[in-house]
Amino acid sequence: MFTTRFRSAAALAVLLGLSLTACDSGEPDVDGAGEEELITQVAITLTNADDASDSVTITASDPDGDGAGLTFSPSSITLRPGATYNGTIDLRDTINNESITEEIEEEAEEHLFRYAFAPASGGTITLTDSESDYGSADENGGDFAVGLTFRAAVASGASGSGTMSAVLYHFDDAPKTSSTATSDEIDVDIAFPVSFAAPMTAR
Repeated sequence: MFTTRFRSAAALAVLLGLSLTACDSGEPDVDGAGEEELITQVAITLTNADDASDSVTITASDPDGDGAGLTFSPSSITLRPGATYNGTIDLRDTINNESITEEIEEEAEEHLFRYAFAPASGGTITLTDSESDYGSADENGGDFAVGLTFRAAVASGASGSGTMSAVLYHFDDAPKTSSTATSDEIDVDIAFPVSFAAPMTAR
């Protein structure tokens, strides 16, 4: 199982470029240690804001949780240039049949996603939820973004292939102080393969 602690996981993410790892569900403490949850599957669903029937999901899987052999199903998704998509992300521990998304909702003040297209000319992605959406108490001085939901606006001139990255920062050692904060504790770092063309279909 992939139970590397956060700081080591962050370093591994830099080396591999993409990774799934463990999410610490324990209370913040001196050395950042706590109960760790395994993340073996991350799925992103994008639904065209102007056509709810135009929806696609891509899933990244690391079935044994060892951080190696990450696969995507489908291998890539195609996004329509000029379209805006409402996005959601779902995380699971398929080994223990647990929803990590529910844990993030319960600990919204300790988590923050960041998304981006590569190349950057592919479009922009903004977060559309905040801690109060999950009933999180205001213990970190603000109602900051979480990122379980987001909006992806694909540039009208986008073409070719690229990636859509999803990074999940975990604020265990220090509090989340803004909606753009970062942390050296990284639970997820994945670059989902995408291409830009019309019509939007999975392949």
